[in-house]
Amino acid sequence: MKRKLKWKTILKFFCFLLFLFLIFFYLWNLKINHILITGNSYVTDNDIIVAAGLKNYPYLFREKTSDLKDKIMSIPYVNSVEIHKGILGTIQIEIDESLPLFYNRNNNKLVLTNKKEIESNNLDGVPVLINYVPDSYYTKLIEKLSQINRDVITLISEIEYQPWTSNDVVIDDERFFLRMSDGNSVYTNLLHMDKLNNYIEIYASLEGKLGTLYLDSSSDKISFSEYTNG
Repeated sequence: MKRKLKWKTILKFFCFLLFLFLIFFYLWNLKINHILITGNSYVTDNDIIVAAGLKNYPYLFREKTSDLKDKIMSIPYVNSVEIHKGILGTIQIEIDESLPLFYNRNNNKLVLTNKKEIESNNLDGVPVLINYVPDSYYTKLIEKLSQINRDVITLISEIEYQPWTSNDVVIDDERFFLRMSDGNSVYTNLLHMDKLNNYIEIYASLEGKLGTLYLDSSSDKISFSEYTNG
C-alpha cells in the first residue's frame, strides 16, 4: 500500500513537471500575433513598432520588456511607456506622449513638453518663439507653458521675450509678450503665466473688442487696453 502511494506521488510530480515544461515551451516559442498601441497621436504605430524592433513579429517572451521600453523611449515624443504581454501572443503598448509646445526660431527646433527639441516641419497649432530667452528663463518657460491648456496654446501665434524696463531699470525680467491668433496681445510673466488658462473666458467677456491684456500682475482684476483706431 505504501509502495503504490509512493509511485502515485512520483507520477503526479512527473506530470506536474511535464505540465510546467509544456507551458514554458509554449511561451518560449510563442510569436507575437497582434500589436495593440494606444495613447499615441504624434507618433505613428509604425514608428513605434520599428523602434521597438517588432516589425517582423518576433517571439513574444524572448523580448525583454525593459529593452522594449528603452527602445521606444528613444522616440523624442514618448514621455513614458507601459508594456503588457498576453499569453495568446498579444502585446499591448501604452504610450504617454509629450506634446509640441512651441517652435524656437533661434535654433529651428520644435520644443516638446518633456523639454526635448526636435526638427519638424509640422508646426500646426504651435506658437513661434521669435527671440532669444536666457537659459534660466527658457527652462521655466517650457515648464510653465506645459501647464497651460492645449486649446489656449493653439491660440498663441508668437511668443516674444520682452522684459519690462523703465528708464533703463529692469522692473520685470521674466515678462513675455504674446501675439494671439484672434488679434489680441497679452503681457504675461513666468510667475503668473497660469492666468492664461482663463484666456478663453476672458476673451468672451471682451465682447469682440481687440486690444492688449495684462496678465502679469498678482491682481485678480483683468487689465485691458483696447486698440485705438489708426
